Amino acid sequence: MTGATSLIGLAPSDRPSHTRVALREDGTVLSWGEFWSRVSAVVHALAAQPGRRIALDAPDAADFLTGFLGVLHAGKQVVIPANFQRASMAQCANTCDGVLDTAAIHRLPGVDGWTPRTPLSPDAAIELTTSGSSGAPKPIAKRLLQLDAEVLAHQTQWGALLGADPVFATVPHFHIYGLLFRLLGPLSTGRPFDTAVAATPHALLNRLRAHGRGTVISSPAHLSRLGDLLDPAELAPYTAAIFSSGAPLAADTAATLGAALGEAPIEVYGSTETGGIAWRRQWPQAESPWQPLPGVGVAVDAAQALHVRSPFADEDSPMATGDLAEMLADGRFHLRGRADRIIKLEGKRVSLPAMEKQLTAHPWVAACAVIALTGQREQLGAIAELTPEGQRQLDALGRRATIDALRAHLLEHFERVSLPRRWRFPTGLPYNERGKLPLDALQSLFDEAAAP
Repeated sequence: MTGATSLIGLAPSDRPSHTRVALREDGTVLSWGEFWSRVSAVVHALAAQPGRRIALDAPDAADFLTGFLGVLHAGKQVVIPANFQRASMAQCANTCDGVLDTAAIHRLPGVDGWTPRTPLSPDAAIELTTSGSSGAPKPIAKRLLQLDAEVLAHQTQWGALLGADPVFATVPHFHIYGLLFRLLGPLSTGRPFDTAVAATPHALLNRLRAHGRGTVISSPAHLSRLGDLLDPAELAPYTAAIFSSGAPLAADTAATLGAALGEAPIEVYGSTETGGIAWRRQWPQAESPWQPLPGVGVAVDAAQALHVRSPFADEDSPMATGDLAEMLADGRFHLRGRADRIIKLEGKRVSLPAMEKQLTAHPWVAACAVIALTGQREQLGAIAELTPEGQRQLDALGRRATIDALRAHLLEHFERVSLPRRWRFPTGLPYNERGKLPLDALQSLFDEAAAP
């Protein structure tokens, strides 16, 4: 493999027909020739249809990529739903001119020997949906040129490290991280991708063993629990690199995986709106700074809010990220939390990330989230996933005494007026398929009136 091919001009003649595109769970392989035959079937089916916006309903990664490229070559806009659940698809379909689903893709007869008459337009339109971690999910318009530029930047940054190894994933393909790292990057570089989503560490290990070695696309939600279920050293012979995105990876998780694998995961920071911004490996150096991706410029304003100028986004002027940062002299930076997660409570400034950091430092708390709750007066709610010791204390002391102990711990760092007044102790935080914590899912834990 010599590098990446632009998605815009990608054609069947670029690779031998037997080249592997996707590794299916049943052990079969989707070849380059079969892939383009299926893409051409989608193009012929859609080209004569009226309407422009086509929703893509394809939970299988290979079907999704087939539909994605076919819709664009048919001159249509790809609309990618928030997920493939019935309610999300119904909402998405209401704003579209048609839906291309798995059944339709498989019904269409392949067209062998087809070649695109012209390259794709750099302005070919793709609509993605944000995760909802900082509010309601919203549609984000992208152009193929932006996705293509980011794929090429990834190859510049990591191509030599990754080589020709297949790509495996614990995250789905319908958000920007999964779309770029699981599907479009492999398509551009010629790396085959696994169609399975490895839901557990053992499933991931089995998929890697079956194919010898690979790159893993994951998230902090998955990686933080990996060591509880599997000795990470078992992954070492089969793992070229692990990528993580969605939130900063905890330092102890990075250290554990770094010690077991020889290298910590590569963390990628960005958003649907901005695309990728920066990356880091934070082991053995704790809190390693973030390095901007090739072509990306970063700066902070007077309030220390981070702004980005990027070929992966449409804005001509620098885009506000909503994050606070501390710039270093060499152009790298440290993230210092969300600007919108520093709130005023009873006239006091409270950093929710700082409170979460202190709460997870308590030996009873494995993971947590602190959110602002609205009502007659604003107050904080804490959602804490307890450690085994924390659960034993909850069972022995009761809910009120456990809350008092955790509040006393926070009181060492925060004023009493700013402490969380409402608490929930779920068995796990409500991460979604993307490894994110949707704000509405956190808020819904406080909707019932039972416990304060």
